[in-house]
Amino acid sequence: MADERTTLEARVAALEADNAKLEARAARLAEQRNHYRWLTEHTTDLISRHARDGTFLYASPAARELIGYAPESLIGVSAYDLFHPDDLADLLAKSPRVYHRDGFYRLCYRFRARDGHYVWIETTSRTRRDPVSGELLDILCVSRDVTLRRQAEAQARRHQEQIAHANRLAATGELASTIAHELNQPLATIDTYASGALMRLEAAPDAPARDLALPLTRIHEQVGDLAERLRLIRTFVRRGETRCTPLAFATAVDGAVRLCDWQFRQAGVRLTLDLPDDLPRVHGDPLALEQVLVNLLRNALDASRECLGAERVTISARRQGQRELIFRVHDQGAGVSVAARERLFTPFHTTREDGLGMGLAIARSLMEAMGGGLVLARTGDDGTLFQGTLRLADPD
Repeated sequence: MADERTTLEARVAALEADNAKLEARAARLAEQRNHYRWLTEHTTDLISRHARDGTFLYASPAARELIGYAPESLIGVSAYDLFHPDDLADLLAKSPRVYHRDGFYRLCYRFRARDGHYVWIETTSRTRRDPVSGELLDILCVSRDVTLRRQAEAQARRHQEQIAHANRLAATGELASTIAHELNQPLATIDTYASGALMRLEAAPDAPARDLALPLTRIHEQVGDLAERLRLIRTFVRRGETRCTPLAFATAVDGAVRLCDWQFRQAGVRLTLDLPDDLPRVHGDPLALEQVLVNLLRNALDASRECLGAERVTISARRQGQRELIFRVHDQGAGVSVAARERLFTPFHTTREDGLGMGLAIARSLMEAMGGGLVLARTGDDGTLFQGTLRLADPD
């Protein structure tokens, strides 16, 4: 009997110890649960859980402050129904792999608040899948209001466009001799043909009209050429926001070369092109890309003028991989000093007495606005090489 009592007491003691452990564990779990609940209920970010079709399964109290909805009123509502139509179209156009296979993604979109206005929301999401079947179970989202940030970014873009426009106007002022030449050359040709036609009329008033066909045709051609040159100049100085579209890189090069060609010929510097015929289209803004090239060409010309024996500036381009095109502007100048390299793309930094110091800074900003980049690739005794990168419009 004594042995049985001892065994029973030991079992009771063991059960009491196990129970104490379970109670301590339950207390820790309750504490953690209360902690996470406090975080969820007091965070300014909206925490939500969604079914595969976007339906709200849970929404934290931050929904009231963020979008004006009571959390319980969102249950059963599809978040996609509250997306701005344009942003929803962009979302649905993306590959499902981004959302359901990779498991982690971030979106920035406009979401309709309860009062009807749209709020810019940034959402970080994590998908949860069944470990056995791989079936999507739900999506956990953390969302925050980024309206002020988007407004600041839009304001910064507007300032960038204003600075870029001022830079184009300054470049146009420096290209005044080019503009005068572009206008005088066709006007002189028109004057020559018009004078010849008048002299022919005076010499033979009764001659058939077909005798004037050649000079009139030449005048017509020169007027068309003059109109095209004026259009290029007017387009270059116009003000507008960066709008990226698929475009041929060679077209932007042609526009930039036509704007700078007279200055190069005047300085005795040869401008050569190394552009394959099968270059793919790039994603960019035609005017912005043309401005980048004009800034780089004028920079290269300045470097060439200051160096004896610098006779050529080369523009080249090649496809790089499946998604990018790289282009280079290479001069034969003296290169960039070590001290100047660190501030090369800094606004208002210039080594020229009459320079504004905005050309390279604007060029890099415009390239980044188009999703590309611009770097100083090489500089030394053999000149300076700037390299730009653009996204392909039709990547493989």
